[in-house]
Amino acid sequence: MITDERGLALTTTSVEAARAFDDVVTCYLEYRLRIGGAIKAMFAADPAFCLGRVLVGYLMVARGTPEGRADARTALAKAEALAGDHLTERERRHLAALRAWTEGDGFKACRLWEEILVAWPRDLLALRLAHFQSFWLGTHRRMRNVVVRALPAWDASVPRYGDVLGMAAFGHEELGDYATAERLGRRAVELNPEDMWSIHAVAHVMEMQDRHHEGVRWLDYAPERWADRAGMRTHLWWHKALFHFERFELDAVLALYDEVIDPGEDFFYIDMQNCASLLARVELMGGRVGERWAALADRAAGWVDNHLMAFTDVHTIMPLARERRPEAARHLASLEAFAGTGDDNARRAREHVLPVCHAVDAFYRGDFATTVELLCPRKDDLAPIGGSHAQRDVFHLMLLEAALRSGRFDLARALAGERVTLRPHSHGSWLKYAEALEGAGDVERAVVARSHAA
Repeated sequence: MITDERGLALTTTSVEAARAFDDVVTCYLEYRLRIGGAIKAMFAADPAFCLGRVLVGYLMVARGTPEGRADARTALAKAEALAGDHLTERERRHLAALRAWTEGDGFKACRLWEEILVAWPRDLLALRLAHFQSFWLGTHRRMRNVVVRALPAWDASVPRYGDVLGMAAFGHEELGDYATAERLGRRAVELNPEDMWSIHAVAHVMEMQDRHHEGVRWLDYAPERWADRAGMRTHLWWHKALFHFERFELDAVLALYDEVIDPGEDFFYIDMQNCASLLARVELMGGRVGERWAALADRAAGWVDNHLMAFTDVHTIMPLARERRPEAARHLASLEAFAGTGDDNARRAREHVLPVCHAVDAFYRGDFATTVELLCPRKDDLAPIGGSHAQRDVFHLMLLEAALRSGRFDLARALAGERVTLRPHSHGSWLKYAEALEGAGDVERAVVARSHAA
């Protein structure tokens, strides 16, 4: 019997194909650009490797684009043509999960991956996919629990144990258990310094605990450190920029944006999220970003009908609305049409994504009262749009700024007061608190607030 490196049976005639399968999974987990060569090696060894075709389909859906979804359907068709009675039950369930995911039902795909993990808790591919997709669906308790249920079946003798610790770390962080998250994340990085997801989990802990000086040191890598990686590379630099942002070092933020965060033509969904939210943050704190918005809007214009990922939708609207591009209205109309269909993603768009997109559009039209009306009741219930607490904070900042600009100083004082309580070392939060206090007529306390920002 041929198995993967964790002992799970693979239906292939080639040991070389199995080892290449392991390499593709490794490339996926580590965001390696050489993944294309690993895929070619897998199919050169066994063109009829069904689970290999499923794996490629997963990777295509994960790109988060309509083109990727089309490529995934092609991979699914090839996998289904190769499927037969010889497949294992685990492989059949993976095929069903790919079918669900390509049809747009991420919730069903997660259920299928969880079923796989009940029987085969060392299925690292199912584990990563269930963890990651649960994150983008905003189901963070599931994101953590799917990992911690499987964790007892793992130990340091099992290849890539560190990845499982890193996933558990991130799940604990999003649920507020920062001590456990940091312990697991640091151990994961010790086991594998190439594990960007675990590095990222520890960075999240530091962000949420207002440990910005430590965060800058934690991500003190040379610019070329992750040159051979995709996706997560720019997001880790985004996290470093966020630490500088909280220290009110806006020039450092924009330098990182230009040097390592904006990827140029090789633009991935995470880059839309990174770039839009970072430019918005800088402006919300009074910084000037020059022509960067216009360049980002040019890219966003091609994404107006891409509703495969809710968290990308709420960022695509930012540059379009900020630049008052006609595509902003097209994006909203397209999203309205999508929300009128009947699946879970449409319901989520209707109930959560559209209100946030309309709030952003209103903000950049100068209709700050509408922004407050739409965002305020949703402030503490933004998880269904996906993303992390750190990522969604841009909408909290936008709500605060809308409250200030609409003269809702009591609300602004309350919102900024919450920020400085949770982020006592955030320079910008203290400045906004001082501004709110001044607007509310409390000049004496405003002076004290400004002294905290010094």
